[in-house]
This record gives sequence, structure tokens and C-alpha cells, in this order.
Amino acid sequence: MVLPIDPKWVAVAVFLVVYLLIMLGLRELTVASMAGVTILFITGIISWEEMWHYVHFDVLALLIGVMIVARVMRQTGFFRWLGIHIANLTRCDPLKMLVSFVLISALFTAFAGATVVVALMMSLVVMDIMDILELDPRPFVLAIVFTVNIAGMSTSVSSLPTILIADTLGLSFWQFSAGMWYLTLSGVAGLLLFIIIVFRKQLLRAKPKFRRMPVAPSEVIADKRFFIFNTALFLLMIFGFMTGFFVGLTPGAVAIMTASAMLIVGGKHIGPVVREVDWETVLSIACLLILVGALEETGAIADLANAMLPLLSQPLLGPTAMLWISALISAVVDNVPYTSVMISTLHAISPRAGPLWWSLAAGTCLGGNGTVVASYANIVVVNLASQRGYKISPRRFMKVGLPLMLVTTSLVNLALLAALALS
Repeated sequence: MVLPIDPKWVAVAVFLVVYLLIMLGLRELTVASMAGVTILFITGIISWEEMWHYVHFDVLALLIGVMIVARVMRQTGFFRWLGIHIANLTRCDPLKMLVSFVLISALFTAFAGATVVVALMMSLVVMDIMDILELDPRPFVLAIVFTVNIAGMSTSVSSLPTILIADTLGLSFWQFSAGMWYLTLSGVAGLLLFIIIVFRKQLLRAKPKFRRMPVAPSEVIADKRFFIFNTALFLLMIFGFMTGFFVGLTPGAVAIMTASAMLIVGGKHIGPVVREVDWETVLSIACLLILVGALEETGAIADLANAMLPLLSQPLLGPTAMLWISALISAVVDNVPYTSVMISTLHAISPRAGPLWWSLAAGTCLGGNGTVVASYANIVVVNLASQRGYKISPRRFMKVGLPLMLVTTSLVNLALLAALALS
């Protein structure tokens, strides 16, 4: 089909319309992105063969694999078992439990690849435990969501933005983590300090009904052998993420192999886990990759890169600008389409890993705490809490989340500048 206007502007217009539909809530992410891909194909902007060229199948395999693993672990009772142990180890002290849940959530996020799953599972555990202890779970739920968003920058498999960035640069788990560890520690340290100050009075006044959980950890495990098997596989998956690069195994391959083993051994014990995978998110990511591929194919990405080059090429100003632009934009819109565009833009400016890439990864994750609509994890967990009778209004979320975002982004910026000064 011959178009009377430059295909580049058609690709840009389609992407912006899709972005607005998503941002304004007029259409769901999956519907809007699929419609955009359809228009690009019908108008001949991108061919059928070119579409598949831009779909990163290892990214999709990683998402599917970790979602299945997380859901199997949930069904075996792993998360509740862990939550009861945390409560008992801290003697049900609210402040100590809060810090423990933050650190455990950060650790799980680093290896989960699906922040929504970790936030959802840990929030469910917290609400169950707080119901037994007769405490308000909202400070714990907010802390977990904030933690998951921040820890999403930590590794090459911790969140959608980092998965996409690591895949583009061809970075191993260790290579990516080496560039992000000090930024992640700065963000998590800032988070702990902030939430302790904000929730300290409320937590110190809280009086838990028990000092030890009335439910034993073993009581939430239906099948002990299957529990041990799945826990061992989960640890092997983490080991595979860290070492697979050296033996030619991609993160996607490791995740799919782990999920397959759990499904084969689990059989009827674990129910319809595959149907519970968030297939809409998987399809949405594939469509967004194609939309961004069209921008790259028509030269729009190259034009954007040239426009941003004077700012981003500055040694200190460039990474700082990328960090704050990414955080502020990601605080109001979903970070996946933004990350997809900026990946292609940065690749045209700086094809090798460096401060600009670390700033992009950090900013997109830190911005997720700005508002309740800034990430899927926020929306899912806040809705769940409301259904359980613990309403968290968008205003209350932003009252805590926005200052937190500004504080943690500032701390991460200082850590980034310190590293640049020492290098």
C-alpha cells in the first residue's frame, strides 16, 4: 500500500495514539497495542516478516517461565510458609516485620522477572498475617509495592525494563548487576529510611494480638515432598540466571526449563497454572516491541537520538537528565513503552553499556512509586487491598509515594555521580 505521507510520521502517529489510549485509560494495553500493530501492517509500514524480527522471544520466554514458577510456588504454600517464619523470627514486632518484608521482597524481585507477581504474593501473605495479628496491613502493603518497584532495577531478570535493556545489550546477569548494585542499594536504603520515618509512630503504637503465630509453618504446606522439590528448583533457576551465560543458556531458556519441570512433576497437584499466566501482558510486550520496531525501521528513532545527543552526550549532565526524565515520565505513564523507545534511542547514541543505560534502568523503576497508575504492581495490589477492606486511595498512595520517589531518585543520582567521579 503506497502512502501519500512519509511512513515515519505514520509510525510516530500510531505509536502516540496507542500511548495516549493507554495513558488516558480509554483502552487496555493489549487492545491498544494490537490495534496499533494491525494498522502498521495494513498500511505497509512494517511487513509480517519484519514484525517477528523485532519480537524478542527470549524476553517472552523469561516472562512466561517466571510467572509459572511464581504461581506454582504460591500453590505449594511457599509464600505463606515464609511469611509465618518472618513473623515468628521477629516475634511479631511490627517495625521488625516491616523491615524484614522489605528485604525479602527486594531479594525475590531481583530474581523473579515479574514485579506484579512478587508484589501480589507478598501482599497476600502480609494481609493474611496481619488479619491474624489484628493489625492494619496498609503500611506493609505500601512498603512491599514500593520495594518491588525500586528493586526492579537490580538485575537483568528483575523487571520488564531491565529484561529489555539486558537483552538489547547482550549483558549477562553478572554484567548487568555490576552496573546496578550500588544504585539499587542506594534506592533500597533510602526506602527503608523513608518508610521507617513515615510509619514509625503508627507501627510503634500497634499492638499485635500474638507474639508468635498460632499457625505453624508446616500447616500451610499440603505436600512436603513437592514443596522441597519446587524450592530446590527455584534455587536452581536463580543459579541458572547467574551462571547460564557462561554455558550458553539464556535467562528465557532457564526459566522455561524450570517451569516445565515443575509442571511435569506437579501434574494435578498444582491446578491450571498455565491458564493463570498473564497472557495479556505477554502479548502486550510483543506488540509494543513491534510498534517500537516500526519507529526504528522508518528512521524515527534515529531522529530522536540525534535530537537528544547534545544533552545526553554530556559526561555528568547526560546520565542525570536521563535518570530524572525517566523517573518523572514513568511516574505518570507505564514504563514499558517508554523504555522500549529509549532503548532504541540510546542504542543509537551509545551502543555499549554505561551510565546512560544504568540511569534509564534506575529511572524507569524509581518512577513506579510516584502514582498509583505508574505500574501494574501498584494497580493490582491497591485493588486487592481494597477488596479485602483496606482501602488505599490514589491520593494516599501519592502522598507517600511521590515524596519517596523524589528522595530515592535524589539518592540514586548522588550515587551515580559519585561513581562517575571515581571512575
